[in-house]
Amino acid sequence: MARSRSETSDLEKARRIRSLIHDQDLLICLYPHLFAVKQMLRLSGMRSKRIRRFYDSKAEAMIYLKNVKSPHWLLVSEQLSDGSGLDLLRESKRFPSSHRTLLLINRPGKSSLRIARGLNVDAVLNELSLEQRSGALINALTSMKQGKHFEDPSLLEGERIVGRENAKVLSERQLEILALVAEGLSNRQIADQLNISVNTARDHLSEILTRLDVNNRASAVSAALRLGLIP
Repeated sequence: MARSRSETSDLEKARRIRSLIHDQDLLICLYPHLFAVKQMLRLSGMRSKRIRRFYDSKAEAMIYLKNVKSPHWLLVSEQLSDGSGLDLLRESKRFPSSHRTLLLINRPGKSSLRIARGLNVDAVLNELSLEQRSGALINALTSMKQGKHFEDPSLLEGERIVGRENAKVLSERQLEILALVAEGLSNRQIADQLNISVNTARDHLSEILTRLDVNNRASAVSAALRLGLIP
């Protein structure tokens, strides 16, 4: 009996995933048991002489990683049975092996993406993309294979929406100050140019950082450019 187009597509995707991970040692730490978990568990049946380890808790994964000497790909969900996958990825940095990392975000939000960036996670994937079989997993694994960074476009769109909502509440004065920050002016220089006190300039900048959900001037400028707040 002929296969349907969707069945053929799924088989092609499975073959592509197999080709991307067949020569990699894997630690897969995922929770809860949603569609994404089932997708990952299918990898255990793929023929390979490389290591395949499956856990749902940070504690179990850390015990294993303490004794690992070869680089692994760590495929970790944001939520684990005993805590945060972000904490697992953070603590894995203490070990000498240069693991490459993929974070599966269960609850898309700007803070998770920001933390993942701070941890230099190699690929960040939206769980919803797996459920929709969008091909984002293949794109993420391909980027890891090539030594590149990957962020799921659906997460970036969510970030832009949140950023725009926050940016809408920036005052005209704050937008003006943001533009001067982008020019490299200090708080003193901004204060002199706008004829305000240094404390006022500093307070405006602090509020700008809060509303853009960033923690320094450079990140504020980067977010402003991304959101189209400054030319």
